[in-house]
Amino acid sequence: MEMRIVVPDATSAGALAERLTIVLGAERISLLGDRQEVDVRVEQGSDRAILHVLDAVVRWLEHASVGSAEMWLGDHSYRFARWVPVETWQ
Repeated sequence: MEMRIVVPDATSAGALAERLTIVLGAERISLLGDRQEVDVRVEQGSDRAILHVLDAVVRWLEHASVGSAEMWLGDHSYRFARWVPVETWQ
């Protein structure tokens, strides 16, 4: 099964690819040239690998200055956004 994580720029894609390589290994991660996308290969029905990818993306968003990323899992799209506290109006 193929997962794609689309980010705002190629630099962000490179940083995310490095993090995912540490988690899953280089043989499962693809980053092509200047694309704003990281491809991840996971085995069909491998819930554990999918959870590892989700956790890595969430942690990456927390540390990067990126507001959001879009993940495609098969034909389904999901958006990750960094949590930002809302200011209280007084």
